[in-house]
Amino acid sequence: EFGDAFLFSPVSVIATNGNHAFEHVRAAPAKSPVKAQMEVDSDLQCPICLELFSYPIILPCSHVLCRSPCAEHLFDFNFIRCPVCRDNCYVSGGIGSLPRVIALENIIERYKADRTSRENTNDRNKSADSSFLDASLSSQSDVEKDSSILCNLCNSVSKKKAKKSCLDCNVSYCSNCLLLTHQKKDPFNTHELVSPRDDVSHSVTGLCSKHSDQLSLFCKDCGVPTCTLCKDSSLHKDHFMITIESAYTDIKASIDENLQKLGVSQEKVTSSLQHQRDNLKEMQQKIDRKRSEINAQCDQLLAEIENKRSFFLADLEYEERIRQNEQEELIKVMERILGSSQALYSYTSEVLNEDVSEFLEVANTLSEKLVKATADCETAQFQPSDCDVLPGKLVDFRKERNVIREMNYLLAPETPSIDVTRCSRSEDTVVLVLSPPRNLHDVIDQYEIHYCSEEQKSLEIEDTLIVKNVPEDRLLGKIVPNCSGVVVVLVENLCKSTTYYFCVSASNQSGRSANSEVVQCTTLLPGESVIPAPVIVESLCRPFATSVQIYSSSPQDVAAEQHISHFLLYRPRGQSRAWKTLSLYGRQDHRVFGLIASTDYEFVILGCNQRGECQVSNRVVIHTEQS
Repeated sequence: EFGDAFLFSPVSVIATNGNHAFEHVRAAPAKSPVKAQMEVDSDLQCPICLELFSYPIILPCSHVLCRSPCAEHLFDFNFIRCPVCRDNCYVSGGIGSLPRVIALENIIERYKADRTSRENTNDRNKSADSSFLDASLSSQSDVEKDSSILCNLCNSVSKKKAKKSCLDCNVSYCSNCLLLTHQKKDPFNTHELVSPRDDVSHSVTGLCSKHSDQLSLFCKDCGVPTCTLCKDSSLHKDHFMITIESAYTDIKASIDENLQKLGVSQEKVTSSLQHQRDNLKEMQQKIDRKRSEINAQCDQLLAEIENKRSFFLADLEYEERIRQNEQEELIKVMERILGSSQALYSYTSEVLNEDVSEFLEVANTLSEKLVKATADCETAQFQPSDCDVLPGKLVDFRKERNVIREMNYLLAPETPSIDVTRCSRSEDTVVLVLSPPRNLHDVIDQYEIHYCSEEQKSLEIEDTLIVKNVPEDRLLGKIVPNCSGVVVVLVENLCKSTTYYFCVSASNQSGRSANSEVVQCTTLLPGESVIPAPVIVESLCRPFATSVQIYSSSPQDVAAEQHISHFLLYRPRGQSRAWKTLSLYGRQDHRVFGLIASTDYEFVILGCNQRGECQVSNRVVIHTEQS
């Protein structure tokens, strides 16, 4: 037996000849060359192809990849996901904009040259070692026999030479496997370890390694098969023994049960793994869809900005042409006046040098021309324009920039509110007026009107009316004359003289708001309303491409002391949209602007008083003309 230092020598050859031993040991360095080379290889290897870097490029996250094909396969939509840190790196200029690591390429070239030189040196050393071993093996047959015994636990591909053989386990171990299996604790600390023996591995055929008797018993305490002689030895004294057949049956049944449990667990892991992969794939698909939605929304926003830029520049170019033509025409007039006056000035100077008779003949005419030319020169003076100001051509997008700066992910809208001071009712209709959102950034796709009568309330039954809303409609109050900007909902076909309860909620793609406070309203009895029913004369209405002229004399048919207000309600037909409103002021013709060409629109007139009573006119449908 030799010391532990011998275990870790990379090359060890022992020869025994008589009473002396010849030992040839090649000293091991602090770190084996193979391990050092593997560490260097890993530092210079691409994490994807596991080969030395070829055309290395560095990502924004500071990790390095081969450009082709590794990085090119990962590049998608100006994004590349680093396989090391899993970071999604944005690359605006494409993969060609990523910098090339030339210093790393030079290091790899030098490393390849050094490795080639080192391999040639190792080949020569192996040849010399082989010659030395061939000369030694002729007189060292016993050592050769020992050194040929391999570890029974090592991987079958790369088995190591055995260091010890355990007579209790009937297994030969290399140094690493011996440390892993025979720790210094019960029951392994009592096992008998000897030099590697070739007959140990064959002792598992059923014979005891110590007594060469049949293995017929099994020690439950030590967990090893024994013979009848081992049972009486001090090693297994007072231990619980069973027959080897019973041990085989029990252990095999236990292992089979554990194997089945392992199989079931593996199936669960396989299923969970597949679900996890599917979940990852679904998550990536959702992220890709969200990325596409963000790009589409930003592209639309940029398109609107570009359209505005084109409009402003085209308008400015038109202004430039108009002003340029005016200035050029003025310059031509001034040049013509200046040329005429200069010619007259030269002619007059020559006439002054003529004799008296000739001078007097043209003096009067010449004097008139000089006076006229002087007057023309006085009028042809510099006229400063307003080019420095260009009134009406100023732009200031600070407000818009603030809106863009405050853009964020879509949130569920805040709870809407019903303006009870502006609501009204008739015999079978309740008009609900919803206040504009307090938060101007709220996006509301639709409203849900929940309502029930007193009887339905006792039965816990409610009706729901879905009213679609266009988020841009909240801005109509700024661009359409007399538009209030509120949302008006008509809840129709109700029972007469019945109490109803109403609440409303708002929703968008991000979620739904809470319900508003409950509002109570009672419909009127027949004949209770004192408001004359408004009437729209459909035959006198006129459609246009983006507007419609509605004719109704109802606002003029009521006296001022009745305090009846009239509103024109309109919306696209068949879209369950909220009604837009226009205030009507004592006229018969009422024009609605901002409509879409070639579209059907519904129109009604609402008359209401301060007591919350109302009447709704007949409903007409008008088709706008083509643009």
